[in-house]
Amino acid sequence: MGQLSIKCKEGVSKGTKESKPTIVIRNDVGKVLLNALLYPGIKTNMQKNAVVAIFHTTADGDNNDAVVARTFLMRTKTQEDRDKLAAVVQEYAPAG
Repeated sequence: MGQLSIKCKEGVSKGTKESKPTIVIRNDVGKVLLNALLYPGIKTNMQKNAVVAIFHTTADGDNNDAVVARTFLMRTKTQEDRDKLAAVVQEYAPAG
């Protein structure tokens, strides 16, 4: 099940670079699975009940400064939920 939220800075309109939109996904227990900024021109691919997107996250290991592009599959229960998720990600992503 898990929990997904997209957060922006207060007082700044969504869809702008200044809003710094961040997507956070947690599992049932509350462990953070994804914590990444939405970036301009983010591409989302839709599968049956899932949205696939590339996010830039910190690399595993000792070097915390390294950023790595990783593909994430965000599964939903229905295709309607999938469409809503893809629309919200595009809505909050900063305009290029």
